[in-house]
Amino acid sequence: MKRKSLIGVLIASIAIFSQSCDSDFNEIGSDIFGDDGFGFESYQVQNINASMVNTGEVSTKNLIVNNLGVYEDAVFGKTTAHFVTQLEMTNGNEFTNVSNNPVIDSVYVYIPYNSSIEDTDSDGNTSYKLNNVYGNGTFTLNLFENGYLLRNFDPNNNLDTQEYYSSDKSLFDNNKKGIAGGRLNNSTSTSQNTNFKISDQEILLYKYDKEGQIINDSNNNPTVKERKKPGIWLDLDNDYFQNAFFANGKYKTILNNNVLKEYFKGLYFNVEANGSQNALAQLNISGGEFVIVYKADKSSTDTTRERKTLKLKIGYSPEAKAYATTVNLIEDINSQNYKDALVSNASNPLWIKGNNGSIATISLFGNDADGNGVADELDVIKENDWLINQAVLTVYVDRTLQTNNSDLQPNRLFVYDAKNNTTIVDYNTDATTNPVKNLYNGIIDVSSENNTIKYRFRVTNHINNLIKKDSTNVVLGLAVTNDISLSTFNVLKNPKTSFNTKISKIPTGSVTSPFGTILHGPNHSDVNTRMKLDLFYTKKTN
Repeated sequence: MKRKSLIGVLIASIAIFSQSCDSDFNEIGSDIFGDDGFGFESYQVQNINASMVNTGEVSTKNLIVNNLGVYEDAVFGKTTAHFVTQLEMTNGNEFTNVSNNPVIDSVYVYIPYNSSIEDTDSDGNTSYKLNNVYGNGTFTLNLFENGYLLRNFDPNNNLDTQEYYSSDKSLFDNNKKGIAGGRLNNSTSTSQNTNFKISDQEILLYKYDKEGQIINDSNNNPTVKERKKPGIWLDLDNDYFQNAFFANGKYKTILNNNVLKEYFKGLYFNVEANGSQNALAQLNISGGEFVIVYKADKSSTDTTRERKTLKLKIGYSPEAKAYATTVNLIEDINSQNYKDALVSNASNPLWIKGNNGSIATISLFGNDADGNGVADELDVIKENDWLINQAVLTVYVDRTLQTNNSDLQPNRLFVYDAKNNTTIVDYNTDATTNPVKNLYNGIIDVSSENNTIKYRFRVTNHINNLIKKDSTNVVLGLAVTNDISLSTFNVLKNPKTSFNTKISKIPTGSVTSPFGTILHGPNHSDVNTRMKLDLFYTKKTN
């Protein structure tokens, strides 16, 4: 093979980033890489190309986290999130065990927010801090019966897995059911419908006697039966569900979960904005429940009325052996600047956003001029026979475009194999847990000293495999992520092509994240803040 000369020169060691800001993420992320390369010689890869990919609609079936609410971001635009869930019997016989002549006392749905305990007083009252909640405004929340059957398999595609996409809202709008077409959460308390607000207050359930009267304690205060974490609580219309499940003995025909899902196809949580207010929560809805409290005869021979409870699970929860299908529905009204960026598929700047948004793709080492199947720059590095001690990919946030969005910078970004829809070897071999994937990283790193925000990724093993094991130099993907521990990928409704690579899936953590960031590409005018790949190496001694 003809020997080539390297383009460019060895770069000086990167200046040490000062620890900064108000996050443990930032402090950990600022020095874990060792900015001086630990004394190794260094080389900055000269040929890096990047491009935006408008991912568009993506499968949102059975996500671990579902978004609900409205958020208008000054940079990217407005996102409105709804979701649909089936109901699931935990034991499979809840309806067949209902006693005779059931009459509903109350029916409600509860879904906990992600929260952490801050304090518990001597009376057992607990205060909570809500996590993954954005904005403190209100929105209108409408709950409907879902009239559209959610299938597990696609009858029109050889019974492959049935996918449901972020853009499928019309399917559920056109098949929703309610009281004269209206909502089922028709409480006179507007906090449960037209003025819904995400609250951090603990929810208390009280004890009742057989007649349905609250039992008071010795101080004549209601006796607390159960304390629930802050969450969505909606009181629903008794008559509607009496007719749906109990009238004319309907409950006797609901023999198992398959019958339940055919008969009552689930719940549709629909959101409407209240002006320009922001309020959005990311929910693990598998912790939720649909509860019917009713009175029924004690037995077939004893007509004494007893108060009983029927609980159904909502959401997809394999751990609880509950497989209620969910779909997160996302409506975006993109800002004009983001619209323009999506059309351009530019290399600089790179707008990346979660949900049905956009990713960046990265092609390393340039062209293969001699046609030997290996990029020319990578050929030279292989000939030099360097031992790569560390390889660090660094991307910088465009602070000019992100001025109004700095508080919503994603905590993590995610680099992955975009050709094969899988994680790279550095991610796979990183077993750190505090924080997760701390060596692979991708953690936000804010510097107040030089006013930069950057993300760095250790891709050492990935690069060494290209050099030493002749691994394929695949196109890399770069996406926001809501959870770095998620290593699964979701199907795009309309696959795209970038650098001659089919982009058919994106990381699940990106699908669940409603926010984004804008990054400098590899051709940015400022050489100090453009995307770069630094190799720290040891020369082979003869």
